[in-house]
Amino acid sequence: MHRTIALALVIALGAGCAPSPTDNGADAGAVPEVRALDLSNPEDNLTALVKMRCSLDPDENVITWWKGTIFAVLPAKAPQPIMGFEGYNACRTVPQDDGTWQFLSRELSFYRDLETGAIIDRWQNPFTGLTNEVIHVANDPVSHVFSSVRRDGSPNLYPWIEKGGDLMLTFNVPLTYPNPLSPEEFPEESSGPMYVGSEHFKFFTPRAAIDDPAVRNAPASYGWTRLGPWLPWMRMGTAPGQLLYIAQGHKVAGIEDLPADMQERIARDFPEYATAPDSWYQPNATSWTYYKRLMEQRRSAESTP
Repeated sequence: MHRTIALALVIALGAGCAPSPTDNGADAGAVPEVRALDLSNPEDNLTALVKMRCSLDPDENVITWWKGTIFAVLPAKAPQPIMGFEGYNACRTVPQDDGTWQFLSRELSFYRDLETGAIIDRWQNPFTGLTNEVIHVANDPVSHVFSSVRRDGSPNLYPWIEKGGDLMLTFNVPLTYPNPLSPEEFPEESSGPMYVGSEHFKFFTPRAAIDDPAVRNAPASYGWTRLGPWLPWMRMGTAPGQLLYIAQGHKVAGIEDLPADMQERIARDFPEYATAPDSWYQPNATSWTYYKRLMEQRRSAESTP
């Protein structure tokens, strides 16, 4: 069933899949008809996801910002806040001939002092007494394929929930895979032979914007939680405990909406991160693979006469 809604309620993360005025023979200046996407239909469901997470315009560079706190979770102790973090993802979504969408992105995140809020490059580790060099997050790429069909051929319906005019979507991502930092090669940085953790996303976007074909990039806000091992640069190896990340964020108009100190770091150290990738490439990067590559580069430089 389709329902017509007011064009005035345009707030969301994407664009609908109703035909454009030129497609249906209407005048170029005509207002496109608004219809509700049928979220039980795999194609409409996917359209809503692309619109919410990035944009239906493959040329649009979308910036999604976040800010949060990292807690240390030690056995038999209450979680202890140890630092803040703030970052963003730059993405584009590109439609493919097979009906899928390539989500092309890269992301930066900076660690902050809890009291001053300043970006930190050295951290006094309360658990080891050592001062650690801070390695900020610089993951390129972080890309995926969004599809309306699962690998087994069945429909892929993202579990949207509608309430009070908003659409909500939760992703739970349990993770376990061989640790890029092996205990043999990185005894101080490795948490063990396997990486074990999980990430949990909760997205919120206005239904009106998702349904409106005039909206290509719907506004969205979200919460993010992560459980994972000690960061490699903390040099805590297999010490008991783990990290809990709690953050929230939303889409912003562009890099210029980020804090000034982040903009300075981007311009100085990571200029390519101001925009999303312009093509598909793999493998995806993580803090662990980035750390490994950085350490290997340093070792190579030190061994070169």
